Amino acid sequence: MHAAESGGTHGGAAAHQGAVISVDPDGRVDGWSAGAESILGYRRDEVIGRPALDLVDSDARRALASGLTDRRWADRAVFRDKAGRPVEADVLIRPASADGRSTVWFVSGPRSPAAGEDSGDAGDRTEADGMVERAWSQSSAAIVVWSPGLRLLWANERTVRLFGADVDRMRGRLLTEILTPDSQHYAVEEALRRARDTGTTQYVVTHEQVPGEKRPHEWAIHIDPLRDEDGTLVGLCSMARDNSAEFWARRRLVLLNDARRSIGLSLDVGRTAQELTDLAVPDLADVAMVHLLPQALGSGGTASRDPVEVRLAAASGREWPLPRPDRLPDDPGTPPWHVVDRRSLPGRALSERRAVRVDLPHEAAIWAEREGGFDRDARGGAVCAPLTARGSTLGVVTFLRRGAAFDSDDLLLADELAATTAISIDNARTYQREHSTALTLQQSLLPREPPAQNAVDAAYGYRPADLAAGVGGDWFDVIPLSGARVALVMGDVVGHGVRAAATMGRLRSVVRTLADVDLPPEELLTGLDDIVNRLDRETQANAPDPEVGASVLYAVYDPVSRRCRMARAAHVEPLLVLPDGTSHLVELPDGPPLGLGGLPFESVELTLPDGCLLVLFTDGLVKSRQQDLDEGIARLQASLATASSSITAVCEDIMDALLPEGGSDDAALLVARPRALAAADVAHWDVPADPAAVAAVREEASAQLAAWGLEDRAFATEVIVSELVTNALRHGRAPIRLRLIRDRSLICEVTDGSNAAPHLRRARTYDEGGRGLFLVAQLSSRWGSRPTECGKTIWAEQQLDQAG
Repeated sequence: MHAAESGGTHGGAAAHQGAVISVDPDGRVDGWSAGAESILGYRRDEVIGRPALDLVDSDARRALASGLTDRRWADRAVFRDKAGRPVEADVLIRPASADGRSTVWFVSGPRSPAAGEDSGDAGDRTEADGMVERAWSQSSAAIVVWSPGLRLLWANERTVRLFGADVDRMRGRLLTEILTPDSQHYAVEEALRRARDTGTTQYVVTHEQVPGEKRPHEWAIHIDPLRDEDGTLVGLCSMARDNSAEFWARRRLVLLNDARRSIGLSLDVGRTAQELTDLAVPDLADVAMVHLLPQALGSGGTASRDPVEVRLAAASGREWPLPRPDRLPDDPGTPPWHVVDRRSLPGRALSERRAVRVDLPHEAAIWAEREGGFDRDARGGAVCAPLTARGSTLGVVTFLRRGAAFDSDDLLLADELAATTAISIDNARTYQREHSTALTLQQSLLPREPPAQNAVDAAYGYRPADLAAGVGGDWFDVIPLSGARVALVMGDVVGHGVRAAATMGRLRSVVRTLADVDLPPEELLTGLDDIVNRLDRETQANAPDPEVGASVLYAVYDPVSRRCRMARAAHVEPLLVLPDGTSHLVELPDGPPLGLGGLPFESVELTLPDGCLLVLFTDGLVKSRQQDLDEGIARLQASLATASSSITAVCEDIMDALLPEGGSDDAALLVARPRALAAADVAHWDVPADPAAVAAVREEASAQLAAWGLEDRAFATEVIVSELVTNALRHGRAPIRLRLIRDRSLICEVTDGSNAAPHLRRARTYDEGGRGLFLVAQLSSRWGSRPTECGKTIWAEQQLDQAG
């Protein structure tokens, strides 16, 4: 078989099994391999410098002389070994350098039997030589022999297919002259140079695409120096093995590992879908889309309904035009929904509940986004896998690839990615549902608008925690009290979720109940702590200590005296912002968290200046993982220094400045601007301990109502004053004091030195007494009593059409 007919592979066997003889431009031998000595018997020093034609039988010299002239020759020739015996061999002559003047002779073939050599052994050697030649030529590895000048001398069939050019066209060229030079080819050429210069084996890994294929192959290239019997380097041999199967297997494992580490961390359905498509492009596909069914977005239904409707939740890709994902609204029943064609690949994946693939173009390449610009005639591959978790199908993921089809391993990878993502989407929708439930519960328990009262201008601010943390138990309240006073409350329950929201609702209700009793702040916290301890004991079997650790700040402001009394249970102190913009924390004794029991609470009373602001807040507003409490309070003070004059704007500005993107804990803010009740709207009298004084006090009260323009309230007020003062004279003790307050309501208060609380009872038909407080209750919109430091105050309110 002639080398020219074999595509140049025959000489390759000679390079490794036969002889390599290099000939200089003058036709003299300047290179001699160990194989040449084995075939012809000459040592290197015996032939270097001799005319190459002297080694050839005289009958073959003319043909070989022609080969030296043309630098291209391949045929059989007869040599003479050192003993003068004829040796018939295949000879291939090719240029050894770019100038084409030097040549290389590749000699292979059986040597004539030497004296004493068995002819049978020679036949076996011939057969073995042929097998070796075929092994090198037909190897699946790409084998190349390079000259010391790094120019290609020989390449096997695998290399010819990869390079896309025959050996004759490549011979004598550098690698970067054969292939389009890039960083990988320069790296291989540099490795060849290092192997030549250092005489050591080199190893290089490259990623090249095979002609006709889209995905690159990983090539592991070993470069070995070739030496003659004297150790002189005569060339280089590179062997490139295709490690693509192992490479893509590793890439799939890495992709799966990345998916398990990065998909689903946000606990958001839409973001989880986008994390899958971003991860898949470009390692697995050129385009990835996730379509979700209604049940994945919380609207119920099943995947088997007809027609099947989906919503595009995420899309990533390159090359193909991408449709824009649909916005996932709060109400999943709103459009747009896309109907899945039953014949399409997504329709098949949803109906069969397994991953399916096709080679493109294909009749099943029907996508819900027909206007998306997908080239249905493009060649490539498509895979669709259902997103199934815990027995429920939530949607389908589609992977598209241009040029190269998907194989069975890709199908398994797509199925694994879909399964991982489906679990994350199911977790996300569960968390979103719980978060929505807790948030709805919490918002239903929080006040919507400040109640009608004139003691303070108040505004609320609230930001729920992010979805991962869950709804917390922060709450706030403004509670109107008797005597035109108001209570300001700020609380925080430890924990998150529905339980924290429910606990918050219970505590808020208890605080309102205790506030109606008009207890001082420290006594209210003591009563609240006792109730929390009792609730803990009652629920300890199922939910041990659910309320332990809650904090509360309770403040009572009196617009008549401008005095504010406050106490706290492990809550952060409020900020008092003075009219000049400076602010400071109000120093309050720190009480224990609710639920510990047995420890006292203390209150502080201070006068609030005109034009100030009282700011109550929870630690979620000023404390985070990135910011300690002191830093957060400093930022809050800086925001308050430049705050707007509008209370509502103050809350919004502070929330935007301190929590622009939410936080890991919910945050509540209550800003109050205290008002002072004008002295002209308050009238008071000291009542002598004499029953005859009742008439005089009644007349003075009527005169005050006339001065206020409230004559229509005179009769009811006279009855209330008479009954309350008479009750104080009969059942209380001195000192006795009457006070009228004109606010949103007309308030009548009688204070005496007795701690005995009044008791309303219904008098029977023939009873002579017991009707006083009953009449008061009938004539007023509400009434009650509150303890004072030296006794009690009984009060009654009459609602006015307008605040005076």
